[in-house]
Amino acid sequence: MVENRELLELFVNTLKKMKKEWTKQFEHAITPSQFFILKTLKHSGPRKATELAEVVQMTPGAITGASDKLVSEGYAERKGAKEDRRVVYLEITDKGKEFVESMIEKQKNVTARFFEGLSDEDINHLIRIYKQILHNLDNRV
Repeated sequence: MVENRELLELFVNTLKKMKKEWTKQFEHAITPSQFFILKTLKHSGPRKATELAEVVQMTPGAITGASDKLVSEGYAERKGAKEDRRVVYLEITDKGKEFVESMIEKQKNVTARFFEGLSDEDINHLIRIYKQILHNLDNRV
């Protein structure tokens, strides 16, 4: 493989700037991790903290802290399982669902700005390249 310092620098700088733009969308609301938790709950339904931790790749302790904030803001609520009250599920509220939808719309707008000026062919090349990178990362031993 050709060592290309410019590629690495461009990649790192692009990621930093993209992250900064994404993070701006969450100012005065919740963290990106908390948003990912809400998005997961919206798409998969109520989850136990241990399940959420695995899906969103956070520690159970971090999930508890994030869940506390989501509950206090009214975006989620805790509910005990009917069959075993010791088991607690985190569930998204209607307010949380509305928030997720509004954030997804904002993300679409931000993402569109990232790729302005690129042809469909260029975007398809990027998709292919990112899939290959993910494949390489998933298959590391």
